[in-house]
Amino acid sequence: DDFFAMLDDGEGALSSNNNDSLSPGRGDLPDIGVGRFPVKTKAEANAVTSKIEQYYKRNYAFDVNTEESSCDNNSVCYPQGDWRNRICFVADDEDNNEHFNQANSLANGVYNYYKDYNVDKIFVDSYVQISTPGGDRYPDAVNDINHRFDKGCLIFNYTGHGGELGLGAERFVENPQILDWKNICNLPLMVTATCEFSRFDDPDRTSAGELCLLNEKGGAIGLMTTVRLAFSGLNFTLNQAFFAHALDPMANGKMPHIGDLYRLTKRQLGFSEQWMNFVILGDPAVRLAYPEQKVYTSSINSISVTPTSSDTLSALSLITVTGFVGDKNGNKFNNFNGVVYPTVFDKEQTLTTLANDPSSYAANFLLQKNILYRGKSVVTNGDFTFSFLVPQDISYNFGKGKISYYAHNGVNDAHGYYDKVIIGGSNPNATTDNAGPMIQLYMNDEKFVSGGTTNESPKVFAKVSDPSGINTIGSGIGHDIVAVLDANTQKPIVLNDYYVSDLNTYQSGKIRYPFNELPEGNHTLSLKVWDVQNNSSTVSTDFIVAKEADLALSHILNYPNPFTTKTKFFIEHNQCCTSLNVVIQIYSVSGKMVKSIRKTINNEGFRFDGIEWDGKDEFGDKLARGVYVYKVSVSAGNDKKADKIEKLVILN
Repeated sequence: DDFFAMLDDGEGALSSNNNDSLSPGRGDLPDIGVGRFPVKTKAEANAVTSKIEQYYKRNYAFDVNTEESSCDNNSVCYPQGDWRNRICFVADDEDNNEHFNQANSLANGVYNYYKDYNVDKIFVDSYVQISTPGGDRYPDAVNDINHRFDKGCLIFNYTGHGGELGLGAERFVENPQILDWKNICNLPLMVTATCEFSRFDDPDRTSAGELCLLNEKGGAIGLMTTVRLAFSGLNFTLNQAFFAHALDPMANGKMPHIGDLYRLTKRQLGFSEQWMNFVILGDPAVRLAYPEQKVYTSSINSISVTPTSSDTLSALSLITVTGFVGDKNGNKFNNFNGVVYPTVFDKEQTLTTLANDPSSYAANFLLQKNILYRGKSVVTNGDFTFSFLVPQDISYNFGKGKISYYAHNGVNDAHGYYDKVIIGGSNPNATTDNAGPMIQLYMNDEKFVSGGTTNESPKVFAKVSDPSGINTIGSGIGHDIVAVLDANTQKPIVLNDYYVSDLNTYQSGKIRYPFNELPEGNHTLSLKVWDVQNNSSTVSTDFIVAKEADLALSHILNYPNPFTTKTKFFIEHNQCCTSLNVVIQIYSVSGKMVKSIRKTINNEGFRFDGIEWDGKDEFGDKLARGVYVYKVSVSAGNDKKADKIEKLVILN
């Protein structure tokens, strides 16, 4: 596609001998960004353009008190979030650690020079490799990649082997997996230094890279990607050139569009047929969701922050931080009212690859990922404050931590960091706490009752509280927030990243975690949570999965029953986040219908508040004492219908 962007006279022969007017003697070079939509149908074109509209969406009616929903509803989904602070690097294994070394070098460059951003490293050779009949696999790496797409990142950068069917010989990214990503609220730019991941001119298949863009429910906002055979050394050179421009403003002071990154990267490298393998899938006019303004730290425990400050956060110490949202020159926005998400990171930890294959060797790498506290606080007239108790599980040796910020008001956003904090030591005067957290466990919402019905993809929903705060650090062995499905303790689900503190407090919060494609039948879920003083609590609940393709009703009842003046009808179903039409018909024992109640309900769970009835017939007259039969009919659209019959008793 470079050909279409070579605008100088005499260019276009794809030669290293021709002259570009701005870079004489360096060959044919693109003068503008160029991208393509690899769409074949109107539906695919609509899907891609809708994703771009979603990426720019703003919430002009933003309310800091609005809580997250368990429904994946694009109509109420807004893209603002601290995923915009995250850049993820993924590295393949083998080849004498070449891919690992390249990805680690790129990641360390971002970590050292762009501290407003937080780096995630998914290096597959640091995971346990298992053998299957289909070949070697990295299931935990697959889970972490899926988790990163679910939680979001600004840029997803891959180095290693790949092809039209996915990434890695161990298939840690495959086409069905891509189509299952539902991250429409936090779409990354994918940069893939690999072979023909996005080959768009193969008539026999749609490539994995194309699917990342075409997935209407998630995937990527765009890709800077390869369409033919590529070589690792040259890929690394291009990746370095990309990051030389990706996170810096251009000469005009504005952050680059994707097309600008394409143009600047290729012009820095000069002409080569190798660089022509890299193209943009997506709109080159899209500017990544870079946070626009800055967040600053004002004080820690009432001591003002200065250029020479160094604050120590010790285990079980209560820390209070104040700050403000301002412009890039440090001037506070007095009219900024919104929310800030502070994330307090523990020290870097040293991880080691496992040398799973003969052509890999064990190597260390650094990663700052353990979170001491992730909160949510109101920003009023530009100012904010938050408090937290430092977990007991920190490593007591002293080292450098980091506070990362993301703030928004639904329309404008900001980010920042403060890394002059030392993590280590302990508080000798800490208040003793010997009780575990309080946990309320549901599926989807608070109306769920243990033993209730769900669909195949319910969300774990838990409300958690503790006077000391909840432990999410992940460094204390066995002290993670862990869910266990059907007593399968060999495959615990770590939920540290899915816990979010409630607004303006460190003492309570919520957990939401999505299950996918659970089998039909009875299931048991247990949840174990620790507080920051290492006290734990465990709760469990039961639920029954019924296929969402068929509307299923269960636990149809009215309460009270018998009743005198009024009762409520309660219905459990398996159609969450869907508009349901409910008809309740009440009959006498002789078969005469005496009352019909119609109601449309919308709920995010599998059980809704009762439909009230005053015991009167269609004419407003009180029904006589006795036994009645009622039929509950529920429909969702034209295709899904179900009904059940129960009895009630009226006492007069």
